[in-house]
Amino acid sequence: MSPRAQSKGGTAFLEFVPRRSVSRASRRARNDKLSALLQRAFPVYCRTVPFSSRPRSGSLLLEALLGVAIFAILAGAVSTVLFVGQEGALKSGDRIRAVFLASEALAAARTMRDASFDQLVDGKHGVCIGAAGTWEFCGQENVAADGFRTTLTVQTLAESHVRLSAETRWQGGAIGSGSVLIAEELTDWRVVKPIGDWATVHEEGGFTIEGQPLFSAIALNDGAAFVASAYGEGGKGLHVFSYAEGGDPLPIAAGFDLGVAAYAVLVDGDVLYVATADTSAEVQIFDVSAPAEFSMTKRLATINVPGDGRARSLAFFNNTLFVGATEDIIEAELYAFDVADAGDPALLDILDDTASYFGLSLHEGFAYVASSMDSMELRVIDVFDPADLSVAVGEGYNLTDVQDGLAMATVNSDVLIGRRSGEAIEELVLLDVSSGAVPSPPPGPWYQEMGGSVPALTVEPGGRYAFIATDNIAAQLQVADLQAFRAGQFPIISSALTSTGGGRAVAYDAQRDRVLLATDRGILLYRPGT
Repeated sequence: MSPRAQSKGGTAFLEFVPRRSVSRASRRARNDKLSALLQRAFPVYCRTVPFSSRPRSGSLLLEALLGVAIFAILAGAVSTVLFVGQEGALKSGDRIRAVFLASEALAAARTMRDASFDQLVDGKHGVCIGAAGTWEFCGQENVAADGFRTTLTVQTLAESHVRLSAETRWQGGAIGSGSVLIAEELTDWRVVKPIGDWATVHEEGGFTIEGQPLFSAIALNDGAAFVASAYGEGGKGLHVFSYAEGGDPLPIAAGFDLGVAAYAVLVDGDVLYVATADTSAEVQIFDVSAPAEFSMTKRLATINVPGDGRARSLAFFNNTLFVGATEDIIEAELYAFDVADAGDPALLDILDDTASYFGLSLHEGFAYVASSMDSMELRVIDVFDPADLSVAVGEGYNLTDVQDGLAMATVNSDVLIGRRSGEAIEELVLLDVSSGAVPSPPPGPWYQEMGGSVPALTVEPGGRYAFIATDNIAAQLQVADLQAFRAGQFPIISSALTSTGGGRAVAYDAQRDRVLLATDRGILLYRPGT
């Protein structure tokens, strides 16, 4: 029997009739007609489900497995991000705690210095509040309740001059172990040390290297000079000399070879920072506590400045390293790094500008920049908060013509800038910032012709004398009296001629009242007087 659909008075019913032998095609056609009839009679209750949309158990299982796999991948990625973020936060917390404890030890030593410089005796010490309610040395270290250990080391460098190194260590902190080292130098402010009369200069000695090392920058550290140079033709990128005994500067760590050219050097305590041409390690950081043993094994860390070998200038204040770079249409020109732990520098902020930063000097919360900007050779940057760099209100100062600013020094309310040589300009400019961070003449500016480019200059701490390296063929070292300069008088009071090429870098040692000049191929030591 087989069913047959009929309809009477709007009511559908099925009537069974005897089954006949029919072909498969006939059965399919009949079934289609039956389906159509039922849909017309019961449009709401009858629906044909296409075969392709019917559930298939195999495909459901595959989809379930794919869903589980995707979820597992996403869950793993999220967990990794959360773990790395938490690990970084915990590690940062340990370091911040260590920096605080080390800074506290240094602050205690400064307080002791102010009370009596004789309290700063050589050795390893802990610090505590004594019975009199003042800071004093106690034991060889401080142990905090959370296990952080701090040691303050005092090392005498010269009469009334010490180096302090505060190291805080921790074992098994929030995330492993580590240490932080902060160093500074102190002098007895009660001692009056007269500076010599630099109206005449005397060459004590010199050292010449064959070839063209093209020395470019000098940093001093307790009688040792770290001198940047080109690489090749006698240049090793970085050279180390001892001048502590006077006379000829003598090479030490003679086997050292940086492997690339260097452009700038800076020393803070026992740490040396070098701006290099290395395309992936533009800034290299070294331990220089033992200059005679200096080698690549003393390298603590490196910093990759975006771009290829762009770092050109360095400045340092309060555990922050500032790096100036050449102009780039994509990358920034100023970088600030937290180097409280010299072995683990951390980027704080960057500043994008439209000029190369060839010279940097920090003064009262601002960075003064010798720049390549044609309309503003002096740039002024607000660095009071190194994590929030910004151009100062007023931006800077436009010097005559368009020659680049190359060198920068600041002292008291004076800003001194050296420029590239030009026929219609003076290469040395003095500006006054007593009324604000950005120069707003009058008074000044004051200009002086130098007879050549001024790639480097420095000022002694008292602000009386400026020492200037030039490529003037008759006066590679020139000494300026800044008081005379401000008074509108001729400022150059003495000079020195060398046979080792143009002046390229200069540094002043306030403890010894000595000047080191670097030329194309020589290192020369000068003292005041005949």
